[in-house]
Amino acid sequence: MKRIIRVALMLLIAALLISALHIDAGYVGISFLGVLVEMSVATLLLVALAGYFLLWLLIRLVRLRTLRQQAQTARREQRARLDFSRAILEYAAGNWEGCEKSATRSVEHAQRPIANYLLAARAADLQGAPERSAHWLKLAGEADPQEITPVLVSKAELELKHKHYEAASETLQALEASGKQNPRGLLLQARLYRQLGEFDKLRELEPKLRRAPGIRPAAVDELMDQAYLEMLRAAAESADAQRLKQAWGQASKAASRRPEVILAYARGAMESGGHDTAERILRERLDEEWNETLGAAYGEVIMPEPLEPLAHAEKWLRARPEDPVLLIACARLCLRAELYGKARSYLETSWAVKRQAVTCQLLGNLLEQLGEHERAVQVFNEGLALAIGQRANLPKIRQRRYQARQDTARWP
Repeated sequence: MKRIIRVALMLLIAALLISALHIDAGYVGISFLGVLVEMSVATLLLVALAGYFLLWLLIRLVRLRTLRQQAQTARREQRARLDFSRAILEYAAGNWEGCEKSATRSVEHAQRPIANYLLAARAADLQGAPERSAHWLKLAGEADPQEITPVLVSKAELELKHKHYEAASETLQALEASGKQNPRGLLLQARLYRQLGEFDKLRELEPKLRRAPGIRPAAVDELMDQAYLEMLRAAAESADAQRLKQAWGQASKAASRRPEVILAYARGAMESGGHDTAERILRERLDEEWNETLGAAYGEVIMPEPLEPLAHAEKWLRARPEDPVLLIACARLCLRAELYGKARSYLETSWAVKRQAVTCQLLGNLLEQLGEHERAVQVFNEGLALAIGQRANLPKIRQRRYQARQDTARWP
C-alpha cells in the first residue's frame, strides 16, 4: 500500500514539474471506434493515475464489505466458542440449566454444533427433562449425520439410565448396523445384557470386549464376575440345584475364585439342600486363603457328621486363635454337634476379643437354654446397649416405695 502511494506521488510530481517548466510533454493520440482522443503525456499520466486510484478505491470498498462480513462471522464464532467453554464449566460445576442455555445460545455459529447439542442433551437429562434431551439428541443427529456414533452412544446411555431397555436395545442395534461400533458401545451392550439377565449373550460378547482397544482386561473381569454373581444369585433364588450347578459351571476360572461368587454359590447350595457341596467349596477356598465372609458362612453348614466341619474349623483356629469370626463359626458348629460347653467357651472368647451383636445373640440364647437366665439377660442387655450405642441410664427401683405405692393403688 505504501509503495503504491509513493509511485503515485512520484508520477504526480513529475507531471506537475513538466507542466510548470513548460517542457515539451509530448503528444499522445488515441483512436478508438472512429473517435480520436488527443492529450499530452502528462495528462495521460494524470488520467491513468486517476483511473488507477478509482479502480483501487472500488476494489477497496468491495474488500471492505467482505472484511466486515468476515469480522462479524469471526465475532460470532468467537462468541460461540466462549459459550461452549462456559457450558462445559457450568456442566462441571453442576449448573445444568445454565449449561443447557450456554450450549445452545450460539449453536448456529458453532464450529461443531453436534458437540453443543450432545452437551445440552446431557444437561437437560440431569434436570429431569427427557423430552428436551431427546430433542437435542435429534438435532445432534441432524447436525452431522456422519458422526452418528456419539449420538447413538449418548442416546443408549440415557435410555439405560432410565431403564428403557427396549429402546436401548434398538439404539445399540442401530449402532452395530452402522458399522461404527466402539468400545463404549460394547460396554453399554454388555450392561444391557446383564440388566436383562441375558447371560448367554453376555458370554458371547466377552471375546469382543477383550479384543476392543481401550477396555482394560480388569474392567472386563469385573464386569463378567458381576454377571456371574448375579447369575448365581438368580439361580440360588430359584432353589433349583440343577440350575445352580449349571450357573457355577459357566463361571470363569477367575470368577470362581472370587469370595463373592463363591459365597453366592455356597448359600444357593445350602438353600437347595446341598450343604455338602457348600461345605466342600468353602473349605477348599479357605484352605488356600482365609476370608472372613466365607469363614462366617462355613459355620452355617449342616452336615450329617457335624464333627467333621468342626475339625476343619478348629484347624484354622489354631492358626488364628483370636479371630472373632472364626470363633463364632466354631461355636455354631459346636452347637450342631451338641458340644454346648465348648460353644459357650468360643462365644465368650469371641465376645472378649470383639463385641458384636451376633455374638451377643448366640451367647444369650445358649445361656437361656442352659437355664442361666440372669446371665442371659445381662448378655442381652449388653448387646442392646451395643446396638443402641449407650446404656440405659435409669434409677434403680426402690422396692419398699414401689410396694407401698402398689398397696395404695389397690386399697384406696
